[in-house]
Amino acid sequence: MKRFIKSCLTISGLSSLLISSIVLSGGQALAESDKFNESYVGGGISTQVTNGGQQNDAANFGGNIQGRLKIQGTPVSARTKVLWNNDTTCINPEVSGDVSLNKRTNLYGAVGYCFVENDGQSSPLGNNDSVTASLGFESQVKKGIVVYSNATVSLDGFDNSDAMPVNIGTGIGFTLK
Repeated sequence: MKRFIKSCLTISGLSSLLISSIVLSGGQALAESDKFNESYVGGGISTQVTNGGQQNDAANFGGNIQGRLKIQGTPVSARTKVLWNNDTTCINPEVSGDVSLNKRTNLYGAVGYCFVENDGQSSPLGNNDSVTASLGFESQVKKGIVVYSNATVSLDGFDNSDAMPVNIGTGIGFTLK
C-alpha cells in the first residue's frame, strides 16, 4: 500500500508538471516560427543510476536511440526511447508537453510506459514493465543537429522492491526534414 501511494504521488506531481508546461507554453508570446518544432532521431548513452536491492536490478550502463515526432500546432510531441545494456532492451513510448525556452531549445515533461524485453532481467530502466515519467531538454546546436538529455523514472520498475529505477540518457540527433 505504501508503494502504491508513493507511485500515485509521483504520478500526480509529474502530471502537474506536464500540465503546467502545456498551459505555460500555450500562453507564450513567441511566434510559431520562433519555437523549436523539429522532429528528430538520435542515439547516445544511458545509465540506470539506482539499485533496487535485489538480484537483476543493479545500476548499469548502456545506450539509447530516441525519437521525437512533433505534433504541429500544439505544445505536444510523441516520443520513443529504446534503451539497452548487455542483459536486455526496453522500449519507452511517451507523450510530452513541450515548453520552448528559445527558438532552438525545449524543456519537456513526458509520461509513458516502459516495456522490458526480458522481464526479470536488468534493463536501463528496471527489470519490470512500468509507467514512466521523464523530464528533459533538447537543443538544436546547428542546422539539422540536435543534442538531448533526459531523466526518466520507472514508477514500478523493480520486482520486489520499493526503489524506483532512474535512467539518465543523453545523445545527438538529426532532424527529419
